[in-house]
Amino acid sequence: MEPRELRPETLVEHPELGVGKITRVEREQHRAVISFRSEPEYRMNVKDALASLEVRPTGGLAAHLYENPDAVLSWVADGQLKLVGATLFDLGGIAKTKDLQNRLEKPVLGLVDVKWTSWWNKVQPSLKESEYFEFQKPYTYRLQDGVYVEQIPVEPLTATAKVKKPATTRNVSQDLQLLREAHAAERKQQREQHNADLIQQRENHAADLQRQRENHTADLQQQRDSHAADLVRQREAHTVDLQQQRDAHTADFQQQRDSHAADLDKWKQEEERLYNRIQNLVADRKESRLDIRRDMLEAMAVTLKILRQGQGDPASLLRDAEAGLKLALQAGEAQFYGETNQLVEYDPDMHEAPENLSRGETVTVIHPGAFITGAKTGNYILLKAQVKRRPEGNR
Repeated sequence: MEPRELRPETLVEHPELGVGKITRVEREQHRAVISFRSEPEYRMNVKDALASLEVRPTGGLAAHLYENPDAVLSWVADGQLKLVGATLFDLGGIAKTKDLQNRLEKPVLGLVDVKWTSWWNKVQPSLKESEYFEFQKPYTYRLQDGVYVEQIPVEPLTATAKVKKPATTRNVSQDLQLLREAHAAERKQQREQHNADLIQQRENHAADLQRQRENHTADLQQQRDSHAADLVRQREAHTVDLQQQRDAHTADFQQQRDSHAADLDKWKQEEERLYNRIQNLVADRKESRLDIRRDMLEAMAVTLKILRQGQGDPASLLRDAEAGLKLALQAGEAQFYGETNQLVEYDPDMHEAPENLSRGETVTVIHPGAFITGAKTGNYILLKAQVKRRPEGNR
């Protein structure tokens, strides 16, 4: 059996279970389900099915055994020629006597206790005389071209085949001629009846098709009209929904625009307020810088006045001048670091001394230093703090 033949409705024959029909193929389980008369749901895996099953044609002996075995068994006595024709049909239309025996002896004749030899001796003469078969030497029988099993009538063997009567060659020839003419007339009548039946069936079928076509056309038209009406209702409902959504969206957009316009007005007012604030701060800064500059100049003027007067001892003058200059530095936003007599670690970047000192050495502050702060440059030393080495006794 070929893999392409493993499909539903295929007629097959099993060596033990006989004739069956594939009902379905379960691809995922890799198995086929076959309906035999003794096993209606017989399952076989695909590999075993391909190896053991043989495909049989529709219309032959296997098909008739599957569909109506009782009718096949009745052919043993009343339809011998039809039985042989069905067997030849399964065997490809031509077979030797031995092949016919293998197909009929046990599967069919054995069921009704009929011996092959006696049965075949009765059937063989009629088989050779029948118009449906052709005898070919040696011991070969062929189904005539164009003959189907359904065309072979179910009828007992002719009297000439059942009883062997002595006759002259002329009488046998005449009987055969008469038999052929009778069969030909019967076949012609059956053919005409069959053609008439076919024509009637064709007309009935055409009328049924026409009614079905008209009914189907009417159903399609009704469905089309109903579908068109549904589309119109859906379109109108969708149009209404779109209009409502558009109105709601327009209202929301207008509300957002009004809200946005109000926010813009607030931002403009806030921007104007901040601008005025900045202008005021700039003006205040200018005024503050003028005040600082004025304080610094006044402090320097006081210092200069003290130096010009020159009254008192030099130490007093120096103290007064230093106090005035400190005031000037403070007016310029300078800051002081280091307190007098404070002990610190010597750093040449921040301290100056009249003697050589090592970095990190403990020293005493004599005069504080001054620096100004910068946002970008950091602290800038204006005046380093004056220090001296700490006395030995103060360790």
